[in-house]
Amino acid sequence: MRTPLDIRVATAADRDAVLALLVAQLRDHQIHTPEAEVARTVDALLARPRRARLLLALDGSRPVGVAALAFSQPIEHGGKAAWLEELYVVPDTRQHGIGTRLLVGALEVARAEGAVAVDLEIERGHERVASLYARHGFRPMERQHWVKRFDACEMTRPERPDAVAGGCLCGAVRYEVHARPREVSHCHCSMCRRAAGAPVVTWATYARDAVRFVRGTPTELHSTTPVTRTFCNACGTPLTFFTTDDPAWIDVTVATMDDPEAMPPDDHIWTSSGLSWLHMDDDLPRRPRGQDT
Repeated sequence: MRTPLDIRVATAADRDAVLALLVAQLRDHQIHTPEAEVARTVDALLARPRRARLLLALDGSRPVGVAALAFSQPIEHGGKAAWLEELYVVPDTRQHGIGTRLLVGALEVARAEGAVAVDLEIERGHERVASLYARHGFRPMERQHWVKRFDACEMTRPERPDAVAGGCLCGAVRYEVHARPREVSHCHCSMCRRAAGAPVVTWATYARDAVRFVRGTPTELHSTTPVTRTFCNACGTPLTFFTTDDPAWIDVTVATMDDPEAMPPDDHIWTSSGLSWLHMDDDLPRRPRGQDT
């Protein structure tokens, strides 16, 4: 008896399975983006479900397919739209309806998110899936897809370092981080403001096991039931933030880093709690709540 196929929205627990499938899909299309770069993108998308959804197909416990939806607001569609960036089924499981189930699941997610349209492209040489999309109402456009990739020297923002160090004002506590951040955010919540005595606090989010204290031991403060903040007991400098609601990650105050210039922010979060007299002149996204909203 065949095991029922399970199609579900991927979570952080599915990260490795999703990554392996997406890398296989890219290689199938002769796209050689380094796996580490794909991994960083997958981590960012899983952390921000309002920006994208990743769907995973499981045959029993075996991951056999993945679909990736990215959301945008194109003028052409006059509303929110979804881009079906990837749809991949493991070769030895094809011809069993898995691709159809993934596509239907992706369309359901897009509708639920308020999308008015779904776009996709079919690469030359992979037209075998065209009939699948046609059966579900997709129509080809007379267009060519053009792309310009930026070389490292053309990037307007430097790549963030994969190792940083920092510490408190008096030097009693020092830390090291050996990873790149998942994101960097200006937080406007009232708790962070009060804890830091500042109108906004900028945090870099890292895998928790990538951060270690190399001098001194910070004092912990449980500011709410799930939240622990750490600071130097001698000078009071705020250092980190972590929560039992998301235990794999930890936030580090960017201002305590030896080179905070290397950590340009991605967005503003908890702007619903922001101070009305604070105006920051940038074009970063503003999120009323946390990173996933």
